[in-house]
Amino acid sequence: MLIELNRQSDRPLFEQLYGAIKTQILDGTLKSNEKLPSKRQLQMDLTISQTTVEHAYNQLMDEDLIYSRERSGFYVSAFEELKAETHSVIPEIKKKRRRAYRLPLGTIETTMVQREVLKQIAREVFSDPELMNQGEDSGELLLKEEIRDYLHINRAVTCSVDQIFIGPSTESLLEQVLLLLGHPRMTIEDPGYPVIKKVLGRLGGNMDFAPVLNDGIDVEMVEKLDNPVVHVTPSHQFPSGVTLSLKKRIQLLNHASRRGHFIIEDDYDSEFRYTGKPLPSLQGLDQNDRTIYMSTFSKSLYPSLRLSCMVLPKALAELYYREELSCNVPRQMQHIIAHFMQRGYLNRHISRMRKSYREKMQEVTGWIRTHHPEVEIQGEHTGMHFMMRLPGRDLETLAEKHGIVHGNGYSYEENLQNTVIIGIGEKKTGDIIDILGRFLEDVYN
Repeated sequence: MLIELNRQSDRPLFEQLYGAIKTQILDGTLKSNEKLPSKRQLQMDLTISQTTVEHAYNQLMDEDLIYSRERSGFYVSAFEELKAETHSVIPEIKKKRRRAYRLPLGTIETTMVQREVLKQIAREVFSDPELMNQGEDSGELLLKEEIRDYLHINRAVTCSVDQIFIGPSTESLLEQVLLLLGHPRMTIEDPGYPVIKKVLGRLGGNMDFAPVLNDGIDVEMVEKLDNPVVHVTPSHQFPSGVTLSLKKRIQLLNHASRRGHFIIEDDYDSEFRYTGKPLPSLQGLDQNDRTIYMSTFSKSLYPSLRLSCMVLPKALAELYYREELSCNVPRQMQHIIAHFMQRGYLNRHISRMRKSYREKMQEVTGWIRTHHPEVEIQGEHTGMHFMMRLPGRDLETLAEKHGIVHGNGYSYEENLQNTVIIGIGEKKTGDIIDILGRFLEDVYN
């Protein structure tokens, strides 16, 4: 039996001996019921102590890899040989790569993030030994209290802290909601938020589509479909940018109340409204506890933060606790953001970001209207993206060439061949105009 031991290794000799014999048993080098060398023989062959051999053999017997016969010795246990496919080349794992766009959606200008403030708070938080143990499954109380106050002041959301739940993303929270609701058939916006389609597709959920009109989702179609759940982005519809009118908000809430249905309200970037006063959230208008409110910090702070929240109606909140779901966000990160909010940094940060994005949006769309008045612009009054439509043009090939988001990736039934979606969050104004200038020059040549 060929065995080599490395006496320079930090790994004990008995572990090396045990591992070598185990490998030869599993790969079939040592056959079932084959006799092993005696302890004395291995001691002499490998120039090691008999105690080392005993430790290795005892470990192998504990795992039923070998057995002993009185006055005979040690033998390999009888079991089926472990088979392994042989590959001349290790196969490469295939994975879908995220497309890199020049004007991406959902990204920000990172120079505006208050990194030094976050670092200082992080040092304080990680100095607290109490946070090394597990916390509340639904999220940290301190953060939930700050979120409750923030949502009430800024979005007219009314709830108790026990109705607030933390998660790493709206995608994760959406999966929890669908679990609580028993994976119902849903109505979603078209064009609409791609994550909802991805989640429903992964979970085998059924969905119907309701078109988005100039004042938001077609509520008459929602009523006609009569599905138990409808998912909407009312404050800044994704990707069209339209706002759900107050009339439609009331109509949608009344329908949900009459039918005992639920509305999932994704309020993903409502902080960034540039004209007029934002309409209150659906949850704030809801008098019958039929709205599931969701929001994220990835737009207001930075995308890699991975921290979102939802407000559940009381009945679903109780079910969340009974099912013992959990938030899966580290306690320290929750406390960092809680202190960031508590000390007033979040409000100041959003105010600064809103001013910057407003100026950028106005300059970019103003340039388009001056130099290309034939281009239709939609959704520039809120958020960090807008839709640009060129009637009669097929933009898909040129959008691919210039690394610009094309509209058809966000629609199931609507034809958005003449539409691109422009993200303004990451690039500076001059760079955005330069990219759009080259794109539009190519369109008309």
